[in-house]
Amino acid sequence: EPNNWASHFSGSAWQYDETTGEYYLHLFTKKQPDLNWENPKLRAEVYDLMKYWLDKGIDGFRMDVINMISKVPGFPDVPARTSDRYHLDNRHFINGPRLLEFLDEMKREVLSKYDILTVGETPSVTPQIAIDFTEEETGALSMVFQFEHMDIDADMSTGNSRSTIKPWKLSELKQITTRWQKE
Repeated sequence: EPNNWASHFSGSAWQYDETTGEYYLHLFTKKQPDLNWENPKLRAEVYDLMKYWLDKGIDGFRMDVINMISKVPGFPDVPARTSDRYHLDNRHFINGPRLLEFLDEMKREVLSKYDILTVGETPSVTPQIAIDFTEEETGALSMVFQFEHMDIDADMSTGNSRSTIKPWKLSELKQITTRWQKE
């Protein structure tokens, strides 16, 4: 396996493919291989698929975990925090270094040419980053599912919002909501 990344669904995030003799990445189920967005040919094919469906008359896209399409270059190992073989660290693949570049390209090549609605599922995105994704002039998406409130009980220092749970108070949730309203 190329590194020690864990899948969100447990075990390795890598699956060996006997046909190619190579491993492929799956941050979720092995039935959902991650696409290599670093490959310009792959991106062009995705855009062609999007145009195909838009030309057929669909009104938009729900983009599942769209903010996970850019990975940290070199796929470095996750620092071990337990004796487990595989470790999950969202910092290696959420809001990666080329994410905005990929979304800008998608907007330029496809989304800006159609009157559609796009919704990005974006875990671990703050309200400010959500604004970057959805700002009318520069953002690529119409709206996002924003989950910051879901991590109110998470110890984010671990790199995985679900690896440890911390106690919380209702007043903390109210503070998040108030902060959003001010932004």
